[in-house]
Amino acid sequence: MVMQIETTRLILRDYRPEDWERVHIYGSQPEFSRFELWGPNSVEDTKKFVDSVVAEAKIAPRFKFNLAVCLKDGLLIGGNGIRRESQNSCVANLGWAINPEFQNRGYASEAAAGLIKFGFESLNLRVIYATCDARNSASFKVMEKVGMKRVGLLEKNLMQKGHMRDSLRYEICRT
Repeated sequence: MVMQIETTRLILRDYRPEDWERVHIYGSQPEFSRFELWGPNSVEDTKKFVDSVVAEAKIAPRFKFNLAVCLKDGLLIGGNGIRRESQNSCVANLGWAINPEFQNRGYASEAAAGLIKFGFESLNLRVIYATCDARNSASFKVMEKVGMKRVGLLEKNLMQKGHMRDSLRYEICRT
């Protein structure tokens, strides 16, 4: 089954192999990935990522949904995902990445809200959480904008590019 979610301005859809070029535009930028465990990506890294999420979408039953974020005209501007911890889990992790050329326009929040709705209504999730580097204010502002609440500070929990980082955890629960 091909996955597609439509929001007011966006289409969230399964990745296609040819998407690697649009993903590489932002995935290769050192500044873009400064708060991430990955990146900046080489062409090989980007192709491997896209190949992995294309293959992952074929696993049945599906419990990880990594989707391309596209404008309604079809232009890929980023990615997002909602990933259950296991096939039977009612808890999932939410994440997003929007090309810097398209940031500060509400696309990350709109895509995240679309996945939260999908998670609660279609996947019957109870809790959706997201984490980010504690220094990444843009990311935690998206979490707050979509109704997620900060539930914790994980001190020095991840090695990231040579140093231990602090992470924030946000959650939203099904009401």
